[in-house]
Amino acid sequence: MLYKILLLVLMLSSYGETDAQNKKVVKKAIVVKQVSPLFVGNYEGINNAKAISINLKADGVKVSGSLILNGESAKISGIASKNIASGKIIEDISGKVYAFYGERKSNKLFFSITFPEYNNQVVKMELTKIIALNTANLTKQRDSRLLGTWRNTEVISSGSGEFYSSFSTDYFLTLNADGSAFAWSGKSAGGTKDVIVDANGNGKAQKMEWYTQGKSLFFVDPLSRKQSSVSFYAAPARMMLSTSNSKKVYHRMK
Repeated sequence: MLYKILLLVLMLSSYGETDAQNKKVVKKAIVVKQVSPLFVGNYEGINNAKAISINLKADGVKVSGSLILNGESAKISGIASKNIASGKIIEDISGKVYAFYGERKSNKLFFSITFPEYNNQVVKMELTKIIALNTANLTKQRDSRLLGTWRNTEVISSGSGEFYSSFSTDYFLTLNADGSAFAWSGKSAGGTKDVIVDANGNGKAQKMEWYTQGKSLFFVDPLSRKQSSVSFYAAPARMMLSTSNSKKVYHRMK
């Protein structure tokens, strides 16, 4: 009887081993999607006194998004490899297609567009990645009448007669609803009877944060958190910013 039981156990054990050996272990291949997070985000800059904004997202090595230049919009699509991206831009209204090339360095996006209708002229732009503002800053009050892009033209003159000279410079200020603000200088022109000066601004925008309190407009340095303020008067097409020493009138551009 014990012999039969032992024989049965051995047979079952042998069967189990054979069955386990015949089973194939199937492992699913894990596919890791390569994403290009380096280009993901919002970028802003100034080119020839015109505001530029680019929004990019990634799906694998593909990048897509939108570009707004001086109020005109276009769609972006391309391929990214490390810190380099290239592809095409399609204007929303005209449907025209242009080639682009982008390179990320630190928090900068160096972006260039080739225009075939102008003998393949390449326009180069430098944009800065926008960092999300502090949540506390988003709760501050902002007078909606100040939203938009504004221009102030400052004229300096001296002398009289043949010694008379004048010089004017455009200054721009953009106040956004999210609390971000950008200020930059534009074209300068002027001179004397014998000398004429005509120069473009450097196109580099200073980024700030802003909010209002009563009739005061506050600017905040995003790094040091230092604040400065001016008094403001707002109308639909113009605003005046004043301190104890000066008054500047800005005209609405958009």
